[in-house]
Amino acid sequence: MMRTNFVPVVRHVIGWRGLQHVPGQEESWTAKIRGRDGVYGVAFAGADLVHGWIQGRFSLYYFPHPYEELVERCSLRAAVVTQEEGYMSRVREFTSWPEAAGLFRIADLTVSLDARKQGVGLGVEGSSVLRCISGPGVVARRDGHEVTLIEPGGVDSDFPAFETALEFFNVLASSITFNLVQCPVFLDERQSAGQETFADAFGLTTRPVEDIHERALTLGYGQGDFIDLLGPLEGSGNVHAWWSGNPIPEVWRQCPWWSTDRLRAPSPVDRKTLGLDGRPPLIILTGFLGSGKTSFLRHFIEYQTQRSRFVAVVQNEIGSVGLDGKLLDYAVTEIDEGCVCCSLAGSLKRAVHGILADFDPDCIIVETTGLANPMNLLDEMEELEDLVRHDCTLTVVDAVNAEATLAEHHLATEQIRAADIVMLNKQDLVDQERLDAVVRLVRERNPHAPVFTTTNGELHPALVLDAETHPTASSCELGRGLQHVSHIHEGLWSKSVRLHRPLQRETFLEMVNLLPASVFRAKGVIEFEGSPQALLFQYVGGRYEISLFPSPSDSDRFLTLIGKGGDPHAASEAILNICGYAS
Repeated sequence: MMRTNFVPVVRHVIGWRGLQHVPGQEESWTAKIRGRDGVYGVAFAGADLVHGWIQGRFSLYYFPHPYEELVERCSLRAAVVTQEEGYMSRVREFTSWPEAAGLFRIADLTVSLDARKQGVGLGVEGSSVLRCISGPGVVARRDGHEVTLIEPGGVDSDFPAFETALEFFNVLASSITFNLVQCPVFLDERQSAGQETFADAFGLTTRPVEDIHERALTLGYGQGDFIDLLGPLEGSGNVHAWWSGNPIPEVWRQCPWWSTDRLRAPSPVDRKTLGLDGRPPLIILTGFLGSGKTSFLRHFIEYQTQRSRFVAVVQNEIGSVGLDGKLLDYAVTEIDEGCVCCSLAGSLKRAVHGILADFDPDCIIVETTGLANPMNLLDEMEELEDLVRHDCTLTVVDAVNAEATLAEHHLATEQIRAADIVMLNKQDLVDQERLDAVVRLVRERNPHAPVFTTTNGELHPALVLDAETHPTASSCELGRGLQHVSHIHEGLWSKSVRLHRPLQRETFLEMVNLLPASVFRAKGVIEFEGSPQALLFQYVGGRYEISLFPSPSDSDRFLTLIGKGGDPHAASEAILNICGYAS
């Protein structure tokens, strides 16, 4: 799914209209497809070994748009949920909302891999209609009067489950055909008698009905004993059984997964012929430690996802353990050997080459470490001109700590001077007088770049992507051929430690409050005794925040301190003490 969605033309032809990873314990995704206003949810449900096949099981959900006609065919409880405030936002994290999400489960998916890696199977199974009859009916009071919502013995839900699931299955199967560059060689369709649910005061019972069927469809790619994938469907009969070399059943002949193996993304030559610039825009995202770069990046990616645009991120971290890549939903190429300004020579070009070899992103963002000088990237931008189009350099400034940071670290001034756009973040934490003073400080250092004030990194991407920037000192001779100040020149240090056991909360927080002034940034993923869940720890300039870590299945626990001056040995002692570890 992800690979297909990174090829803009192909994803639109196949039918994808958006895709997002859902943070949580299970591997889950939400997706939008052509022709449906609602959102599909896919959640991993387990894996089995089936007759020499490794088979993954997934639950498929469909969350209709509040104004979609399908809402009328949902159960009354589900229809009420669709009208609640924030419903569509909550859908994006449906696995953390199990009671309500269960109302929208429509089918099961299976993805199977032959143990010899010679075959792939894809299956969907579900009821043709999810129907529930309300024995006593449903009555509500409105304006002091009783109103009948469902007559006794009336239909509560009558949802076309398999048909809705099949629309998603078609797009998914088309993606597999495209990526394998081959169409299915096997198809099996079966059905059996179905049931409806009857609800009364005693609970739920099921009863057979003639107009509902349990349906199952399986496709096979490559070579394998695909018959072994056909699970039990009680009382089932084959509707269609097909192997390559035989006429395709008429009812399935027009399905898109027979032809998407012939799809190709437009080549650079095709785009050039059409007068289009085939290079994706590249944004350099920079800013001092703790300014809010990752917050901006998360908002930016969400905005692009909603518009079926996809972002590739090249990210580097100072410190032996990378954190920011763990906070993002998308695959990140992390460059861990030092920081961008010191040891990136050639690495950025390799990373961009790798991204463009596998994907076709709409935009690439290079997020530098907070201790990097973006001036040192200008020469590399020239080397990348045939691959990408340098759109702008965005510098994020922390309004709370800007004055102290600029006074202490010349590097922060260099980051502002390099900017085409400055985002002055955390405006909600300072008063207007102080905000105006920080704006003046920024403009003294860079009078050309527009300054936008924000909260929580929420800057509209339209102000950044394809921004109308003009050649200024930040983007031409200012950085050409010069070696600019970096964190080594400023005497900055970074120390990291992996945590092998949970921390004692009170002791940890006491040590945080005793951190010396030389430590101006700390971050990591921690866990407290008696509360086995991953927590995100962020510390900037004396202020700290602890929140739930969005990827609880990640087992890494670590802490990184970043500071200036002092004894490296003392820094090691500080980080060991804050973790409660003996030196």
